[in-house]
Amino acid sequence: MAYKFRLPEMGEGLTEGDIASFLVKEGDQVKDGDPLVEIQTDKSTTQLVSPVAGTIKKIEAKEDDHVEKGNDLVLIDDGKDGVSTNVEDEDAEDADDSADDTAAEESSAPVESEAPAASSAPAPAPKQGGVAPLAEPNKLVMAMPSVRQYARDKGVDISLVQPSGNHGQVLKEDIDNFNGAAASAPAASAPAANATVAASAPAAGNTIKPYEGAGKDAETREPLSKMRQIIAKNMRESADISPMVTVFANAEVSKMMANRKKYKPVAADQGIHLTFLPYVVKALIAMMKKYPEFNSSIDDSTQELVQKHYYNIGIATSTDHGLYNPNIKNADSKSMFEIAKEISDNAEAAEENKLSPESMVHGCMTISNIGSMRGGWFTPIINQPEVAILGMGTIATEPVVNADGEIVVGHNMKLSLTVDHRLIDGALATEALNYLKKLLEDPELLMMEG
Repeated sequence: MAYKFRLPEMGEGLTEGDIASFLVKEGDQVKDGDPLVEIQTDKSTTQLVSPVAGTIKKIEAKEDDHVEKGNDLVLIDDGKDGVSTNVEDEDAEDADDSADDTAAEESSAPVESEAPAASSAPAPAPKQGGVAPLAEPNKLVMAMPSVRQYARDKGVDISLVQPSGNHGQVLKEDIDNFNGAAASAPAASAPAANATVAASAPAAGNTIKPYEGAGKDAETREPLSKMRQIIAKNMRESADISPMVTVFANAEVSKMMANRKKYKPVAADQGIHLTFLPYVVKALIAMMKKYPEFNSSIDDSTQELVQKHYYNIGIATSTDHGLYNPNIKNADSKSMFEIAKEISDNAEAAEENKLSPESMVHGCMTISNIGSMRGGWFTPIINQPEVAILGMGTIATEPVVNADGEIVVGHNMKLSLTVDHRLIDGALATEALNYLKKLLEDPELLMMEG
């Protein structure tokens, strides 16, 4: 009779997001595998497809709504008896239990806060969706939008909450714990005037005051796109987490260029576009095997080193609608041609906004290529929780000194290796980059090592 399509888990840690757009409307006919809705998460925009065929009976949410795992999205008439769903009811039951617990906590809170409330009557805590005054308005607080809203609904100053999540992220449980302990204490100790100032304080970061000297139209403003907001957030968090150091090198790749020229027609006969990227992927894997520090992560919550024994190589992919980072799973077990095809397939999926969340998680190390745009050396930012990223620049025709001491025309590939200095020192980074350079300069050695 009906199929309730609910927000599923979309990959590691991706259990909530914002509805970017619905791709169907009520009354539409859909088949199994047809796209239903686009969900914007902290990692990407993801299309969710229908697991059944039928008629769209009802759209259960609106665009720009924030939704979590188990929330109803679309009701589909699948022609079958009864009601079924892609996410079991136990998720909704868990949410109800959580709501009951929260209600119980709130019912007991007034007993503890009667005295402070009496002394701060002019500035009551905003319990109905208002913004709680921030004691530290310029403090960077890492929390999902739903957690921030949860804090506002409970009148909790999120800048004072002790985080317990990964990388210092504030969780709903932290809000509950803080509320039960001393949620209204900061408001009670602050004068009403100060509370008003704090409530209107801007978020952490740059606050740009309008320049009026050139007239009222000297500046224009428009909201950042959701994808650009996500990119900005991820870049800032990465810079906050990792102390980054970048080392640079030239790789003379004339032999690699000749090898590619030789096998490019062979690849083309198989419908594969052979670029220089597969060579770099193979060389990077060999480097990571020789220097396993590059294939690891730091778990800040437990202060543990996570050593990975798989090789998923990310390829940063720029599109008109944002920057994505799909990774080639188990790249060490794939041929050069297989890697080349997967790079092309991922780039096409990114351009069409069809990348799956799974394709962008569990990465080991990322390659950022600006060579096609004639870019040289640069300082790429690490894709968390990885500990290094390789920047691949243009291949420039330049004079080089050969083994005989002669100045000849060479082809230098610009390489930039950014590392997390918490784990990788400059000396190790330089040694690893020199090894990578050696492999790229000698494709026959690369085939032996890779």
